[in-house]
Amino acid sequence: MNTFHFIKKNKRYFIAILLVVVFALIGRFITTIDFVKLKKYLLEMPVMIGGVLLASVLAYISSTAAWWLCLGKERKKTTFSELFAFKHLGEMLTVFNPTGIVAGDGLKATYIFQKGVDKKDGLSSILLSRALIFLSGISLLVISTVYIIISKTGNDESSARILTGVITIGLGAVFLSILGLHKNLYLGKMAKILKSKKKFTFITDKSVASIYDINQLLSDFFRYRKTSFISAFLLSAAQWMFGALEFFIVLRMLSVPVVFPDAVAVEMGVIFFKTVGAVVPGQLGIEEYGNKVMLDTIGVHGNEIWLVITLMRRSRQLFWLGIAGIFAIVISKNNQKEISTDD
Repeated sequence: MNTFHFIKKNKRYFIAILLVVVFALIGRFITTIDFVKLKKYLLEMPVMIGGVLLASVLAYISSTAAWWLCLGKERKKTTFSELFAFKHLGEMLTVFNPTGIVAGDGLKATYIFQKGVDKKDGLSSILLSRALIFLSGISLLVISTVYIIISKTGNDESSARILTGVITIGLGAVFLSILGLHKNLYLGKMAKILKSKKKFTFITDKSVASIYDINQLLSDFFRYRKTSFISAFLLSAAQWMFGALEFFIVLRMLSVPVVFPDAVAVEMGVIFFKTVGAVVPGQLGIEEYGNKVMLDTIGVHGNEIWLVITLMRRSRQLFWLGIAGIFAIVISKNNQKEISTDD
């Protein structure tokens, strides 16, 4: 049995061990908190929440606009507000459902099909928007890592090696992007070659077919709708930037002298932690630990600040979870009305 199948078979045990370790570390952080200082910070939270929610609204709007562009002519069959609700419900399901992206994107597909969007175009738009979010996220992650190494860790030999590694990863990401956008579908062909190698047994025929599909979609989108592609990519990147704005608002209101690139680096680092811990519903504990690691990375070591940021981010998440519940009720009632009208 290879390593991939072993991990997959024993996933629940790995998750349990991961959570025990993470919560033990978080517990250690909490025991060192200065509660007098924490109380002072908590008094600022009512003002902070307004700024954090505004930043999250802008993030959701920009990502919805990116999806709207990916829909092409089919976007005429639904409104932007409906698309916003569909996307939001899908993303909430992605965060809290064990099957993650599969469940979230499946729900989005169901909703847009109910609006009469062509199935092929609808699925293509979901795959495209997901691919653009991934590409923009990788780009910002590499840029952020380079920024941290140059501005926070100095010019020692260790930092130089890390920087070389990051630049190599960045060049690899650029190379993969070129493969993904090329008309000859080199990304799909590379996946097929890797599948033929015995050590890449986790790559299945279904995986290769999916990679070919995404490769075709990205290539066609880039070649025939270049303006929409660039706009959607920038809007996808804006989603991450508005997420970083949440960190920036809270840190500045706590009188922490950070600049916006610091906040972007923290956001992208936390996203990396959340991606690794995606198997954990809601990334409970994983996001909190990621917050701590990334704040330490930019030189913000106060555990009181870490706890306030963690509370703010989770409060924002709970708020939007409540909004998702309202969206679900409204969509359900509208669907029932449409069914009654058809009868």
